[in-house]
Amino acid sequence: MGRNRRLETPFAHRLITSPLGALLDTRAFERIKGRSLPREMRLARIGAVAEATVAEGGDAETLLEKLGLHGARSPQLRRRVAKAFARYVRDWHAHAAILKAWEGAFWSGEDLPTDALVDLEMRRRAASERCVTPGRTLGFLAKRADIAPVACDIPHPEDSFTRWSETIEAPDALFAAPEELPEFQRSRAVPGPAGPEYLLRFRSPSPLMADTVHARVFEPAEGAETAPAFIYASGLGMAYDRIRYWPEEDYIARPLAARGCRVILVESPWHGRRALPDRFSGEPYLATAPVGLFRLYAAQAQETAALIGWARRTGASALGVGGVSLGGIVSQHVAGRCAAWPEAMRPDMAFLGATSAHIDEVVLGSEITRALGVDAAVRAAGWTAERLRKLRPLLDPPASPGIPPENVVALLGRRDRYTPYALGRGLLDAWGVPPGNVLTWDRDHFGVLLGLFRSDDAQKRILGKLNEIRDTSRTSPPAQ
Repeated sequence: MGRNRRLETPFAHRLITSPLGALLDTRAFERIKGRSLPREMRLARIGAVAEATVAEGGDAETLLEKLGLHGARSPQLRRRVAKAFARYVRDWHAHAAILKAWEGAFWSGEDLPTDALVDLEMRRRAASERCVTPGRTLGFLAKRADIAPVACDIPHPEDSFTRWSETIEAPDALFAAPEELPEFQRSRAVPGPAGPEYLLRFRSPSPLMADTVHARVFEPAEGAETAPAFIYASGLGMAYDRIRYWPEEDYIARPLAARGCRVILVESPWHGRRALPDRFSGEPYLATAPVGLFRLYAAQAQETAALIGWARRTGASALGVGGVSLGGIVSQHVAGRCAAWPEAMRPDMAFLGATSAHIDEVVLGSEITRALGVDAAVRAAGWTAERLRKLRPLLDPPASPGIPPENVVALLGRRDRYTPYALGRGLLDAWGVPPGNVLTWDRDHFGVLLGLFRSDDAQKRILGKLNEIRDTSRTSPPAQ
């Protein structure tokens, strides 16, 4: 019997949810976390640029050029970067070798015992993390303020309105459900803390992406065939299982799977394995705002529709969608636009975590766009509040939900300055969501995320609503 017979809950999550984790659950930590965001984004960007540089056969000078350090090439910096980049290259090749073995074991049918599969999964994540967040090699560069956290390439308003004018007038086609389900491939499964875990992959049905989507599925130990299913989306910048600690696995997927629910964690466009060369996970969403915002919403909504269809086809007794932050915004589009979708692709309920309406106002007025310099780049490209408001048909969901408002559950932070509380609350009130369905915490954006880690209030409400819908459908008389 090997020691790695199943995946384990990472130490970081066990620490955060322990009594010691209460030391982080403070306003001081919220402020520290907010201030550290630009540095974290710089490190992610450095990792993405370094990955692309190695893949292209470039060197340390190429890396400096791509990062825009034209006037800062002192001999000391060049020597330090050259040494660090050489170590990074070794990490990159080590990851490439492990990834090749992992692909063969999980997707090509190689016959490996479970212990070996679990060990390979853990080694893949550790090796990938050293490339995605290269703190031990190139981390010193993340302290440099002359490296932009986001490499903005904001589209010009006139070009954008020329390209998208018809879509603004009739947005339904952009968010339409796929006409047929794509072909789904399923990887080998490994045992996790709650039950079997495996990956799905399929071609994105969105013409805006046309790439391969991955989603990680967490099955309950028993009764998976008829369990309720919940599709959940992470926030901006998450690298998913390209790093060792993916919080959504441990605060939402595995706890719900342990309580009898199948959970599907979906990979957002431009994130994770779908990241573009030289771009960190999710960077194009901000870098090409405001157009990048609705492009992501529309593509992920269509991909979610496909996953709903897969889950129903494989036996889901009730189906929910949800997410936090960016994932919550996508989920409100799904909940709002699904009225026009085939019944088999509509969710029964939705969870909206740390979300917001009037995204045009968020672009220019949010703390996250200010901290990362995106608001200034958007203004410099010629976008005004009036011009951004014209994009509301694409940035915001419809005025009424496509599911019963009593089946919408939400969580908001009263002090949230990233997805402002007043805007999120305004959407829920306009939709007629019962006040009792809305959890309100006296927290900011990061505080809400930490609260999700340390409290199971939201998880209980999600599962309670799914079970209520499942039980109601079992007792309802058949349609005449």
